[in-house]
Parts: sequence; structure tokens; C-alpha cells
Amino acid sequence: MAEPSVQFDREAYVDLLKRSITNFHYLGDDASFEQFRCVSHYDLDTGEWKIDRAALPATLLRKGQLDLIEQAVVWIEANQVPGDYIEAGVWRGGVIILLRALLGAYAIPERKVFAADSFAGIPLNVRAVNDPVDLWTDRWVAGLDEVKKNIERFGMMDDRIRFVPGFFADTLHALGNERFSLIRLDSDSYDSVETSLEYLYPLLSDGGVMIIDDWHLPGCRMAVMDYRAHFGITDPIYEHDANAYWTKKGLAPLPGLG
Repeated sequence: MAEPSVQFDREAYVDLLKRSITNFHYLGDDASFEQFRCVSHYDLDTGEWKIDRAALPATLLRKGQLDLIEQAVVWIEANQVPGDYIEAGVWRGGVIILLRALLGAYAIPERKVFAADSFAGIPLNVRAVNDPVDLWTDRWVAGLDEVKKNIERFGMMDDRIRFVPGFFADTLHALGNERFSLIRLDSDSYDSVETSLEYLYPLLSDGGVMIIDDWHLPGCRMAVMDYRAHFGITDPIYEHDANAYWTKKGLAPLPGLG
């Protein structure tokens, strides 16, 4: 029997990691991984999980959304787009775990992963009004210690992960000297998305990828469209598994997403 190829080893490792950070092996029941939605274990009416906290996934993302992140990383590396990766709004750290794992799986040197979050939950809007996110009783709190412990459990904690704790309006301006090739916003509300874009988008390299997680939320979508209109951004927006993304300078949709 032929030995497994290096490519197979990498694909199997990354797939296993995706299944692990979603806790698919415990929460998946009879669903395929492609169909699995961990939020089926969350009561949207009460804002409470229907499972023990010990069984919570490290991310709410589903397979297609995790695939989008991986293909963005592959694109960035193949096209030598300069800059690090950042997620603004990390919840329990699942995407940070994935990004750090991808650095190793694809043998990517030097790039770092930035984890920006209040680590105190989603703040209420100050500027925007009538954003449904303000009505959520669950503010999706995950403290910095909890996130660090999750990353440590997966063996991913090292000096290539940088934490940016605090509300975005107070912290993101300090990143002005950084350069990013991938920005992922999981910031939920109008104000948080707007602030994230204000401070981070100017730091995105040409050819870099911007991913918007909460495209289904009206406040998030409005903040994105308002920002793009104000600064004349016309790069096409693509959708993949309910996430939106575009590449700076308007390159074609990312390959490999199926």
C-alpha cells in the first residue's frame, strides 16, 4: 500500500481541526459535517445554550465558513500578499486556533495572528439606533483567560499569536503601524463593525482578503455598505455560506470554495 501523501496528511489534519473546534464529534448527532450547525444547540428565544458549558464549541462557524478562511490563507500565500492575519471579535478563540494551525499546516513563516476582542462581550451601540443586536440578552462573553486556555488546549499558544484586549474604539488605533493580509470581522453590531473597518481596513494590503462574518445581521451589513460608500470602495462582494468577503483591488472570487 502506498504511503499517504503529504497533501493528504495536511488536508486530514486541517479537516480534523475544523471538526474539533466546532465540537462536531460530540454535538453532530446524525448530521454530516457539511450539514452540521452547532447553533442548533442554542435557544435563540432565551439566548441560552441547551448543552453544558463544558461542551461548548470554540467557534460558531460551520464547515463552509471555515473553508473560506482556509482558502483565503491559501490565496494570500500563493499571491505573496504581505501582512498578518487579524480577527476582530474572537468569542472563544476557534478561528484564532484555526489560523495558527494553518500557519503550521502550510509551512507559512513569519506571519502572526492577532486576536482583537473586548473579552467582555458585545457592547451596546452608541451611534446606531434600532440595531437588533442591542436586544440580545446574551452578550456572548468569553474572557481573555478562557480564550487563552482554549488555544492552549489545542497546543497552539505561542508568540505568533498577539492579543488586543479591550473595546475596539479604545484599542484598534494602536495597530496603526501593522499591515494585514487577512481581516475577519465578527463584530456583530453596527458600531463595532464600523469601528473595526475604520481602524483596520486602511491596514489591509492590496490583494488582501476582507471577510465579514455577520452578513445576515442588518446592523453589520449596513455598517459595511456605509463604509464602502463613504470611501468609494467598489471591489465586488462575494458570498460564501452566509459570510461575505472581498479582495482589495477587486480580484475574482477565491478559488477552491466549490
